[in-house]
Amino acid sequence: MDYDVAIVPKARYMRVKVSGRPTFDELLSLIHLIGVDSETWTRQVALVDLRGVQTHFTMPEQFRIGIEAAASLSHMEKIASLVPPERVTRVSEKAARRNGTNVRVFADEREAVDWLHEGLPPARRAPVLVRALSRLRPGSGSRG
Repeated sequence: MDYDVAIVPKARYMRVKVSGRPTFDELLSLIHLIGVDSETWTRQVALVDLRGVQTHFTMPEQFRIGIEAAASLSHMEKIASLVPPERVTRVSEKAARRNGTNVRVFADEREAVDWLHEGLPPARRAPVLVRALSRLRPGSGSRG
């Protein structure tokens, strides 16, 4: 295994960052594992950041990735896949969408996040976090 995965909850979506050199089979397994894990997530909206993936996949492999995403992530409301601009082919997106999963591929992170937020209710502030931050005053000597 020559790749890393980080799953970070954001205010309105889950961020999944993949980097390194996963093989095709490892990526398919990872999609399946994310599908299982995401069943427990409180947010059914995700940004999958693949900009750090160094492996190049063929068009047939990209199609299969889209099919696996549809099979494993069909319970998700929205999935934004973030890739380098030169890798935007939309092959996996089309395969996933044809099979009923709301996936879109983006090269720009802001556009991806904006799309994820479309139609979602406004985010609520976390009262505990707001209270904790309000105790930190400039010059108080407190450090987070």
